[in-house]
Amino acid sequence: MFQRIAVVALLSVLCVPAVSQPTPGSARADSAGASGAPASRIEYTLPPDKLQKAHALYVQAETFQILEPLYGIAVLLGILYFGVAARFRDFAERKSRSVWVRGSIVLPLFVATAAAMSLPIDAYHHHVSFSYGLSIEGWGAWLLDWLKTLLLTVALETVLLLLLYLMIRRSPRWWWFYGWLMCVPVLVFVWFIQPVVVEPMFYKFTALERSNPELVAQIERVVKRGGLDIPRSRMYSMNASTKLTGDNAYVSGFGASKRVVVWDTTQKHLTNPEIMFVFGHEMGHYVLGHIVKGIVLLLTLLLASLYVSYLCCGWMLRRWGAAWRIRDMSDWASAPLLVLLISLFGFVSTPLQNGISRHFEHQADTYGLEAIHGLVPDSQRVAAQAFQILGENWLDYPDMSDFVEWWGWDHPATRKRLDYAQDYDPWAQGKEPEFVKSSVEH
Repeated sequence: MFQRIAVVALLSVLCVPAVSQPTPGSARADSAGASGAPASRIEYTLPPDKLQKAHALYVQAETFQILEPLYGIAVLLGILYFGVAARFRDFAERKSRSVWVRGSIVLPLFVATAAAMSLPIDAYHHHVSFSYGLSIEGWGAWLLDWLKTLLLTVALETVLLLLLYLMIRRSPRWWWFYGWLMCVPVLVFVWFIQPVVVEPMFYKFTALERSNPELVAQIERVVKRGGLDIPRSRMYSMNASTKLTGDNAYVSGFGASKRVVVWDTTQKHLTNPEIMFVFGHEMGHYVLGHIVKGIVLLLTLLLASLYVSYLCCGWMLRRWGAAWRIRDMSDWASAPLLVLLISLFGFVSTPLQNGISRHFEHQADTYGLEAIHGLVPDSQRVAAQAFQILGENWLDYPDMSDFVEWWGWDHPATRKRLDYAQDYDPWAQGKEPEFVKSSVEH
């Protein structure tokens, strides 16, 4: 639904999963055998029990990649067909003569209705995560988080839609552009405050230096290698273990709100060299400007979706407007149509969005490998071990098809990342690394 562009803007972060504690049957090993001979190449595999679970999750993911957005589109079509938004409009007209008071009644009711219809699918996803041990969050806590997300969704989308309809009423031909211009500062503001306002609504963040000063000292070596100045005050630990079993780290925000976050599970399960690689990846997002580039991408897609909506809405209203009880595009009851058109554009552009995200993640993987080269013994194998354990922890299926990755995954397949970590070695070929030119610690 509209969350694809609006709420993704609210909650999205560039992140790379970290790695989990090794389990029996994992490919983790020392960098050399007892005889001192080089260790064999790591191939991404899963123990039989985890492989069975991973395959089951993979099949469900394949199905929901298509069915879930289609369900959202069907919900919007149902709201139009049954005149739900028109009923909200009629109710608002009985309550107030002010056009904008009416909009402030209709839009939250519509957004809440559409979002509430996603509850069955959201609940099913949590059921699956809980059943497979990826989540430990109870249903009461999960429902509370779901309600928080619902309130954020209603608040943000209502503001954005009010701005768009202000322009629809004032400039019927150019509303898509002027409305976009008005939405940009709102979305940028939301991205800015997300780390300091939104994320603490769901998790607790503490200074990483306070909980793990030794790790901070090791991370600072990586920071120095990259020639950056990331103060300790921007390094945080997140209490993911209260809800999730996996490991992760990410970078979010920009400007004064930019920060690096390491999950507490990651600190518990990983060795320092592995965490240094994960941090190097996150620092890559920081250095290479992926957050700002991601914001620009989403804003560009939003502009394109609004223009496409402008081109299509007139024809659709002439064809079905009477049946849907929509008077014209400035009618508050047309909101489901506008969101439907934006959703269709978001669905069609999914491979583009994910492809760019995978490119960013691949660059960050390269940066992470370069950032720890020379600081961590056998750094390529450390990174490969991290990806192997990551796959086991998150039950990533080894034999993912290229189409599934192309359509629905915003990170490269774990198998490909693991292979790349072992293959990327410009130093052995006498070449300059792509991003981090220094190969020694200053």
